[in-house]
Amino acid sequence: MAAPAPSYDLVILLHASAEEDVRQKLAVDVDKLIQSEGTLLEGREWGVRALAYPIGDEATAEYRVYRFKGPASLLSEIDRQLKINDTVLRHRIIKLERNPVDLPDLREIDAQAVAAGAAVAAAESD
Repeated sequence: MAAPAPSYDLVILLHASAEEDVRQKLAVDVDKLIQSEGTLLEGREWGVRALAYPIGDEATAEYRVYRFKGPASLLSEIDRQLKINDTVLRHRIIKLERNPVDLPDLREIDAQAVAAGAAVAAAESD
């Protein structure tokens, strides 16, 4: 009996200065590519965020993350297509362990942090 296909996380950093429609087209293309040979389990847009360190002249990037299952040929094709796309700043495919944690919703976490900061500021002004 064949082992089940492993799960992977694909993290893509896109040039924040690229046009929104170009970034959205790339996201649609990645979805289609994954679904052509594998199974897309989840995809999230984490928005534009500061980079931990500058890459070239870029200090920010739009983060997108995908969780999927698929064969090695799919990994090679994803890697090939993202390497030749000028919109992609960096990308990484990570093989997951048997019980991966859920992908966080960074936009929700950011909204909670803003709300907590506003509550603290309001309490300090009283």
